[in-house]
Amino acid sequence: MKIPKDVVLAITYKCNSKCRMCNIWQNDSELGLSLSEIGKIGPNLEEINISGGEPFLHPELVKVVEILVKNNPKANIIISTNGFATDLIKQKISQILQIKPDIGLAFSLDGIGHVHNEVRGIPNGYQKVLATIRELQDFGIKNMRLAFTAGDYNIDQLFKVYQLSRQLGLEFTLAAVHNADNYFNIADNKIKNIDQFKIQFEQLIYSELKSWNLKKWGRAYFAYALYHYLKTGQRLLPNYSGQDSVFIDPQSNVYPADVSSHVMGSLKDVNEFEDIFKTKQAQQAIKLEQNKQNWMICTARSAMKRHRWKVLFWVIKSKLFKINF
Repeated sequence: MKIPKDVVLAITYKCNSKCRMCNIWQNDSELGLSLSEIGKIGPNLEEINISGGEPFLHPELVKVVEILVKNNPKANIIISTNGFATDLIKQKISQILQIKPDIGLAFSLDGIGHVHNEVRGIPNGYQKVLATIRELQDFGIKNMRLAFTAGDYNIDQLFKVYQLSRQLGLEFTLAAVHNADNYFNIADNKIKNIDQFKIQFEQLIYSELKSWNLKKWGRAYFAYALYHYLKTGQRLLPNYSGQDSVFIDPQSNVYPADVSSHVMGSLKDVNEFEDIFKTKQAQQAIKLEQNKQNWMICTARSAMKRHRWKVLFWVIKSKLFKINF
């Protein structure tokens, strides 16, 4: 039996922003994943994204990282944050670095200046994010990235944020607004301005393809496939959600993905992580998810690895000839 190696872990839904594409901030629950439940996650995962809400608001984030590292010593661990609580983040990161020196941080940034402030609903939010990034760069943290979430209201900012990431010496990741009953449920999370998306995506893709860096090539393909999904509603590669990757919410429920409504099981009901995937409920959820259409890094990463030769062929063809959008 194969156990997923890629986990998105929402340790709390508490949040200190009011994002227009997300209603998590309206959830006033104090609940978060317990340390005993986190101790069941793994072993030997390869990718862990600690998410939320705002994960730095979890009172035991440092201990969470310690447990995850102990059980999954080789995993690449990324903490996704809005970056607003500079002092709190500095305090906790200084402790986390003692446990995981190569910890990664993904900072949400959805536009330049007032655009980001409006998207995230926080005055001076843009300045706060940049201040946090600079403080952590002084700590010597190198594994950091800007994470842009595209919607009709900010798509004209995509390439500007990408250029900013290069100026700051950070990686860049991309997502588009989406809906799900168990995570996001916002009527405005729809893409209509596909022509503007095409312009911005072309700039990003051609810029990444100019390099001879495999990671940049992968990001170029991811962006191309995301545009294809937004335009057609179809994935370019199969969906392996639940088989290669899962999403765990703060109530301990395990889903094939954060946009899935099919619960595979609960950490509260098992002794070992692998026990979840032995159940008929989990297998049924995986089966239902296979035909679901989405394209996010957590559901795309393993598909791109499984079909690496197809991705590489696209890269070579796209470097030699004009991309057919």
